[in-house]
Amino acid sequence: MNKGIYVITNRKLIQEGTLTEIIESGVKGGAAAIILREKDLDADCLMEIAIKLKEKAKSNTSLFIINGNYEVAKLAQADGLHLSFNNFMSFQEEFDGILGVSVHSLEEAKLAEQNGANYLIAGHIFETSCKEGLKGRGLDFLKKICESVRIPVIAIGGISEHNISNIMNCGAYGAAVMSSVMQSKDPENYICSLRHKLNL
Repeated sequence: MNKGIYVITNRKLIQEGTLTEIIESGVKGGAAAIILREKDLDADCLMEIAIKLKEKAKSNTSLFIINGNYEVAKLAQADGLHLSFNNFMSFQEEFDGILGVSVHSLEEAKLAEQNGANYLIAGHIFETSCKEGLKGRGLDFLKKICESVRIPVIAIGGISEHNISNIMNCGAYGAAVMSSVMQSKDPENYICSLRHKLNL
């Protein structure tokens, strides 16, 4: 697992350029991992994008992770598979790579670790445009999770240059960002600036 910035894709948020261009730029900026999360696509379309993005990720040693689709993750030989908590708890397939799980409570975090998760994405920490009207769970929530599990915890939700050092002070292993990168005019420099705040 790489420490740092985890970029989650959402092609519908892109205002300029293509998903491939944004990921290429983000990888140049030193993204620790790219998580391909395009829930509306069928397996064939997802696979097509996966092949392109994996190539970009590998050009700079970023991890390449598929969200929610075991078959595509296996066929694309992705580094990791990321699942929702419920899907992870019922997941019975063999997967050689990293298994990540989204958690929204301390109980979920502990259960995910006990059942073999390699890392957690915990959130949402701050208010975010992706979850309008929902209050963030806050830094205390994040700190409790980081103190209660031994596996890496990646924080998500409203993370920016202004608050990223706070999540790392809670013990987080990194930060997951989506809308801010997808809508950035310069993902490379944006991720560089986030990494700079982490002294990475």
